[in-house]
Amino acid sequence: MGNKMKYGAAVIAAGVLLTGLGWSGQVVDASSSKAKVTVAAQKSAKSEVALKWNGKALTQKGMLDHGTVYVPATAIRDALGIPLKYDAKNRTYTIGNGYNKLSAAVYADSEIGLTVNGYYVGEQGGQIVNGRLYIPYKVLNEYMGVQGQWNSSLKSLSMTAKKQNSITIKSATLKKKVLNTEAVANYPVVSGLENEQAQTEINKVLKKNAEDVIAGAEGNIGTQPPSGKKFPYEFQGDFVVHYNAQGLLSITAYDYSYTGGAHGMTFRNSFTFSLKDGKQLKLGDVINMQSKNKQKLNNFVLNKLKKNEGYLGGFKSVPADADFYLKDNAAVLYFQLYDYTAYAYGFPQFELNLKEWK
Repeated sequence: MGNKMKYGAAVIAAGVLLTGLGWSGQVVDASSSKAKVTVAAQKSAKSEVALKWNGKALTQKGMLDHGTVYVPATAIRDALGIPLKYDAKNRTYTIGNGYNKLSAAVYADSEIGLTVNGYYVGEQGGQIVNGRLYIPYKVLNEYMGVQGQWNSSLKSLSMTAKKQNSITIKSATLKKKVLNTEAVANYPVVSGLENEQAQTEINKVLKKNAEDVIAGAEGNIGTQPPSGKKFPYEFQGDFVVHYNAQGLLSITAYDYSYTGGAHGMTFRNSFTFSLKDGKQLKLGDVINMQSKNKQKLNNFVLNKLKKNEGYLGGFKSVPADADFYLKDNAAVLYFQLYDYTAYAYGFPQFELNLKEWK
């Protein structure tokens, strides 16, 4: 994960037209976030995909490329009513608003970085075909509240809105001047819970994390030499909502800092809450980490790490307070930068299907 992926958007190619914006992502059905595509589809070249929203056929078509479905952003804008904007100054396209705003930064025709609230959503990125920008459907499914049913024989994707918790999530901001740099931390504020005490406790935890980001900026600034004008200090915090359904809420807050050197540093902190009582869940609350299952998990993670070219060694066991977040039907365990892998290899992540690890 390079510096260009750090926050949302740097440069969008000037040749991409607003009317050509689009989405892309892996094929998933309404009950699973796993791809459900045939071997033949995986091997095929780009082909057209019929799109539906709430059972109604859309005039715009999607695209199937090596098992991944891509949906035009203009189709999302028109069918779902999601705002689509273009920032001419920063040459950045955004879809949505609030806590699920997606940015598409086109660094080259073959390299389009996607972020949600500045959170790098990983591979695969977008594609530009015949001047039209497409973004993976997987991003819609994981971050934009959309679920879909894939029909391989008809090459069609029928999409609907996910059923989510009846709560409101808004973004609040803490700011503080640190030397000549403004440290900024955006954090979620949750409302609409039946249990007001639970709501208070959840918001207390989330705000405390933002306060810690600001405090960390103040503490870090004194350990570094003054930063020049060309590469000024930078302290930014934000968040992304991974899961908001079935009485559970899973959020990752992250902060980026640059205080000189070859690159900045990003830290992630995830929170998964029970909305019924405000309890913050641990990984062992959502998967079985007892007896033989714990050793099975350790072996699974170690084997995956050893296959990573950037593995630095040192892994012994998954801790009880391991970092993780929820997504549809899975828990995603992850480690911080430098914990076990070199910086260039990003955050090591391990998707754990909840049915397989119950």
